[in-house]
Amino acid sequence: MSRKNSRTKIKAQYELEVEKERLRKEKLIKKRERKATKESKSVVKKVSNKVLRRMRIRQMEKESRGEMVVDKEDKEKNKHTDAKME
Repeated sequence: MSRKNSRTKIKAQYELEVEKERLRKEKLIKKRERKATKESKSVVKKVSNKVLRRMRIRQMEKESRGEMVVDKEDKEKNKHTDAKME
């Protein structure tokens, strides 16, 4: 009878550990999701100088052809990214 009791105790401990591990993983996933949503609002993707230069050249070409009307907001964003890159 004691053998059966020890087996049930071991099984109960194992199930408890499995449940704790599952809860830990769920908590970690939720934490990552919250962090990602919080950072997605304020994160500005950093680009290399080479890519930034190409973007400026293309924008200037479009402006010279008159294809694109640049808003004041776009110019301000570019100024902010320029300041951050330097």
